[in-house]
Amino acid sequence: MGLISIGVGTCTLGRKQVDRDGNVVSETPAKFEVDPAGSCVVIVPLNPDTMEPDGPAEVFGDWQAGDYLARVLELIHPNRQINVPDLAAMVRATAEDGLDLCEYCQAPYMCRDCIVKEWKEDPGGE
Repeated sequence: MGLISIGVGTCTLGRKQVDRDGNVVSETPAKFEVDPAGSCVVIVPLNPDTMEPDGPAEVFGDWQAGDYLARVLELIHPNRQINVPDLAAMVRATAEDGLDLCEYCQAPYMCRDCIVKEWKEDPGGE
């Protein structure tokens, strides 16, 4: 892959309704609409010759920064070492040493959505 597109917008899931015999009664396709105020991030591979989509779009919640940024790194697979340390390993190591990074947190969101909490709860990194 040579190019990827990253966009912000609104994703609407598709829906298919069938009757008791399995016949499709109604169907609404999934869609993504570009919207700077949207709550979704989409990553789409592009054909460099046509600049058209060249594979399925991957949709993330805008709050899932750890997930969509990790996916971007997978897709571009840089040839050199990146300047982002293994933060997950660092969080796990501090938790094993008895240091709770959450005591220093001032984030305005709920802990259940926090990547640090996720890493702490998965000490094996699996």
